Order: sequence, then structure tokens, then C-alpha cells
Amino acid sequence: MADEELVDQKKYLEDSCKPKCVKPLLEYEACVKRVEGDDSGHKHCTGQYFDYWFCVDKCVAPKLLSKLK
Repeated sequence: MADEELVDQKKYLEDSCKPKCVKPLLEYEACVKRVEGDDSGHKHCTGQYFDYWFCVDKCVAPKLLSKLK
């Protein structure tokens, strides 16, 4: 076991869950396009970014926890 390379299952599971979170991703990308020209630094897409990753994490969590048991 010591010689085997461990694989991070979370990364694999995230990749498999990302297609299920298209709507939040599109909302984030649309926000990025809207605020691209903002030089003031006041506009941001933090909320949309976290919404996207919340969706991915919500999909990943049950699958990952079942692998850790």
C-alpha cells in the first residue's frame, strides 16, 4: 500500500458532478461577463461562484462520504 499512489476521490467526483450544475455555472459566467469592464472593483460574482460550488459539493458529499466509511 505504501508504494501505491493515492488518488483524490473528491476531484474525480467533482468532475462527475459538474455537468449536473450547469445552471449555476451559466449564471456565474454571465455575471463575469457583466462585471468584466468594472474598474471600480465594487462589482463581483462571489455569490454566483459560491452557488456553483455549493451545487457541486451537494452532489459530491453523499458519494464521497460513502467511500470514506
